[in-house]
Amino acid sequence: MPRHARSTRVATLLVGTRGFGAVHLERLAARTGETELVAVADPAGAPAEGFGAEAPAFESLEAALAAGVRPDLVIVATPTGSHAALAETALGAGADVYLEKPPVASMADFERLLEAERRSGRAVQVGFQSLGSAALDAIAAEGEVSSVAASGAWLRTRAYWRRSAWAGRRTLDGRPVVDGVVTNPLAHAVATALRIAGAHTAEDVASVELELYRANDIEADDTSSLRVTLASGIRLGIGLTLCAAEQEPPVIAVRTTGRDVEFSYTRDELRTVAGPDAAQVGEVRRFDRLDLLDDLLAHRATGSGLRSPLAGAGAFMRVLEGVRLAPDPEPVRVTAVAWRGEGDAAHPVVDDVAWWVRRAAEQAALFSELAVPWARQPHEASGVEIGVDARGETAAFARRDDGTAVTATSSPRPFLHPIRTPGGIVVSDAHPVDHDWHLGLSFAVQHAGGANFWGGRTWVAGQGYRWLADHGRIETVAFEARDEGYSARSAWRAPDGGALLEQRTELRLAPVLKTAAGGIRVFDLEVELLATGEPVELGSPGSNGRTGAGYGGLSWRLPRTDSVRVRTADASGEDECHGRTAPWLAWTAPFDGGTATVALAGADPVTAADPWFVRVDGYPGIGSSLAWDRDAVVGPEPFVRRWRGLVADGDPGDEVIGALLSRPTGGALG
Repeated sequence: MPRHARSTRVATLLVGTRGFGAVHLERLAARTGETELVAVADPAGAPAEGFGAEAPAFESLEAALAAGVRPDLVIVATPTGSHAALAETALGAGADVYLEKPPVASMADFERLLEAERRSGRAVQVGFQSLGSAALDAIAAEGEVSSVAASGAWLRTRAYWRRSAWAGRRTLDGRPVVDGVVTNPLAHAVATALRIAGAHTAEDVASVELELYRANDIEADDTSSLRVTLASGIRLGIGLTLCAAEQEPPVIAVRTTGRDVEFSYTRDELRTVAGPDAAQVGEVRRFDRLDLLDDLLAHRATGSGLRSPLAGAGAFMRVLEGVRLAPDPEPVRVTAVAWRGEGDAAHPVVDDVAWWVRRAAEQAALFSELAVPWARQPHEASGVEIGVDARGETAAFARRDDGTAVTATSSPRPFLHPIRTPGGIVVSDAHPVDHDWHLGLSFAVQHAGGANFWGGRTWVAGQGYRWLADHGRIETVAFEARDEGYSARSAWRAPDGGALLEQRTELRLAPVLKTAAGGIRVFDLEVELLATGEPVELGSPGSNGRTGAGYGGLSWRLPRTDSVRVRTADASGEDECHGRTAPWLAWTAPFDGGTATVALAGADPVTAADPWFVRVDGYPGIGSSLAWDRDAVVGPEPFVRRWRGLVADGDPGDEVIGALLSRPTGGALG
């Protein structure tokens, strides 16, 4: 069946008429003035009705070519494992190729297909339709991209994984398939994030780190986190799942030198998240999308560049190859998975998975680095139990974690967690779902010499919270544990590794006071800072223009609980205690294991003058704020803060709390 010599329409052959092939039939039906469907190739034959039903049908592309069909364009909409051979055959026949995503199933196939394309002189367009969005040009106009975060939370039923022999497989009949969340259902999120970050070729990708998990009974991954570092230094965080409670539009968060925006590629929408013009925050802009088939037809007619050329998929193929070569996905712990629906309509829901994939993407962190409860544990940090006497007769007060396992964007630092009452009730939390960088009882500030030692987004005056590459870390230099506490020396290091501050910390524990409820443990904590060079300003969002957000200094993250009673000697409730200076602050609530109380007091006049930071409704936490509404400065002279605190089983009462926290102390460091 020779090509129609006099026709100006593009002779088109469709390989694969079911699944996404049906979508291509709809597109071709709308373009009969530009294209002519000269044949279809599918073992199942032509569709029973509708456009394409009357087209000559062949069992395979080879059979169609052998019968004399001479297409100008071949559209390949078949399982990924068959793409390379089909595309090579089409190129060898002198046709341009529209290749569905992902382009091929291995880097070796990709390199071979690139060479076949070069030899043929024809063009291959890869069907990453999101790359046709005009929003990509708008993002490029925002400014230089500093980082990109792609997250997607979809759900897929059992029927989805039973739709074909290759569904959910890593290999089939000895050949790679790689049909997981990263490389197929949400592959657009990966490919688009790479394009926005300026990554086109395989050489543009320096490294791919990933963790693959599965809640379904499949070979491939359905829930994964990735960190992709480009040769340019830009890092991409990617978190994806098919095990969400509800389907949500995937989001690509882009941080630029101008504005930070979020791109919803399924809607072609850009939302402004932060930037110099506060009035633009929340603004949503919608864009048109160029169909990649039309783009390929225009290329054939005018020689214009392709939006999604095969060579431009090299960066994506580096990610796919990383997935292909990775160990088999780990099963998500059964107790973290709830199944909804019945039969083929059933689908798994992983605990808090939509939150975690967004968090992993935002922080360019792997699930294990975020201490996600259902993920494998990261390397062990150096931890020491504090408060056990030499005979082991006294229960531990807390575990001191040196923070080495904390992910970089949570500003690694030492912290105490879990903190326990004498009766064993845990009264601290670390890596909570809402703020991964909240770490038990710790000392940190968001602004110190241009670095963020708090973790998460940085507050920028006039722009709001922005993800910046400014996270510092506090490293333990020396540590000595004692029966009654510990002493430690630490270094505050800027993102480039340079030391800004030296910190000395000492914790001293008093003997447990026995009570009817269990007991009370009182402790003294002192922190001393010294600048290693020029004076260093310590600041907070509050000192940088965000009213009421003066957190930074001593921070105590508590477990979520109801019926909280937070108070000072003369005020109660979050609104009344937040931002107030008072001799002490106490928190009583029912925790897991029973009611318990924690309390803090400034142990000298300087510390007592720092306002209390209190959160109950948004999240449970208290703190002593050293830069409430103006920066503090650390110079060559010691900068010291001292606190006395307690943890108690039950509620010892305000009179007892006040008496225990007001006893004179000579200071932990003398």
